[in-house]
Amino acid sequence: MTKLISVLLAAVLSMTAGAVTDPQPDGDADNALRGKSIAFIGDSISYGTNYHGGYGKLIGDLYGMDVTNPSAGGSTLARNVKWTADTDGVRPCIIDMTDKLTDEYDYIIIEGGINDFWNHAPLGELTEGFDGDFDETTTAGALESIFSRVKTAHPESKTGFVIIHDPFTYDAEEAFEPYYELIKASCDKWGVPYLDLYEKNNKETGVNVRDAEQKEKYFSATDRPEGDGTHPNEAGYMEIYVTPMVPWLISM
Repeated sequence: MTKLISVLLAAVLSMTAGAVTDPQPDGDADNALRGKSIAFIGDSISYGTNYHGGYGKLIGDLYGMDVTNPSAGGSTLARNVKWTADTDGVRPCIIDMTDKLTDEYDYIIIEGGINDFWNHAPLGELTEGFDGDFDETTTAGALESIFSRVKTAHPESKTGFVIIHDPFTYDAEEAFEPYYELIKASCDKWGVPYLDLYEKNNKETGVNVRDAEQKEKYFSATDRPEGDGTHPNEAGYMEIYVTPMVPWLISM
């Protein structure tokens, strides 16, 4: 009998030794978020190029949230930004995604700006008031238009903005800084809380896209096994986005 028990125990241990368990939701977060509705609008980071649904899907699955996500890869905040300098076609605009938010939501989370930077969208300037004629062809005007539209159409929703991780595999930070500072200033003006993962990524998470090993771990994909540093895989979304985003949502 003792020998039989030992054999059975060894078999069980053998079957479970390589098992990977799904991350378990935090109890407080589960109580605070379960059953709530949340909408995400943004670019490929929000859409989930390397893990379809991105951080929104993971948060929805982990905490039982009702998720809406019309985000689209390549999107910009500003209007009429070309796909490339050599084409006439323009990128999807995050402003237009506000029209797809036709229900009521507990949360509306906006993300964007990296494609504005990469494609040289005009920065523009913030207006003096809150009911001005926003120039949506500039990043500043687009941000104001998005915040105005969301707050007008969904006054009861908790609205927030996600500033993405530092995605640069080259020394581009100084050129990105004006967009980064503009996003923060616009959020401050409109009273929109923001989750600053650009700053956090550099100081707290320890994820460094310039490190080949970390870039592969958190951004690898079938068509790019070394990772691109911009589009997270599931592990990257969990480490860089979901982990800090959940307590941020609860705090709003």
